[in-house]
Amino acid sequence: MTKTNEQTVDNPRRTANSVISLTQFAHSKSKGTRRAIEKFKLKKQNKFNHNAKLLRDYKKVMKSEGYEAGQGASRKRNQANLEDRGDGADEEGKSKKRQKSDPFAKAKLKAKQAKEDVFNGKLDKEQQVKDRALKEKEKKAKTRKLSKRTKKGQPIMKNVIGDMLAKIKADAEE
Repeated sequence: MTKTNEQTVDNPRRTANSVISLTQFAHSKSKGTRRAIEKFKLKKQNKFNHNAKLLRDYKKVMKSEGYEAGQGASRKRNQANLEDRGDGADEEGKSKKRQKSDPFAKAKLKAKQAKEDVFNGKLDKEQQVKDRALKEKEKKAKTRKLSKRTKKGQPIMKNVIGDMLAKIKADAEE
C-alpha cells in the first residue's frame, strides 16, 4: 500500500469527514460569510442603540438645564447659520445647497465666448455687406443722375447743382 492509503485506512474519521454532499459543501462555504454579516449587523445595531441612548440622555440634561436640544447632526450647522445669516441662508433659515465646482468651467466659458465672437463676427459681416450694397446702389443712382444730358449733349444743371448742394450740406453737418 502507498502512504496515502495507509493514512486513510488507519484514520477512519478522516475519510468520513472528507466526503460531504454538494449541498453541505455549498452551505458550509456560506456559513462563515452569513455569520460575519449577522455579526456586523448586530455590531452596527448595538452602536446605533448606544448612540441613541447617549442622545436621549443629552436631551434630558439640556431640558433640565432649560435649553432646547438640537435635532441630530444638523444642530451644529443650524447654530452656525443663526450666527451669520448672511452667507447662504434665505429668510426661512434653510441654507442653500452649495454648488459643486465645475472642473470644466474655464473651458466652458472660453468656448461660450468663442461662440459669441463667431456669432458677432457673422452679424458684423452681414451688416458690412448690407452697407456696401446700399452705398453701391446710391453711387449708381448718383452716377446715372449726373450722366444725364440734354439733346445738345450738355449736362443737366439741375442735377449738378443739386449734387453740389448735397455735398455742402454734408460738410456743414460734420
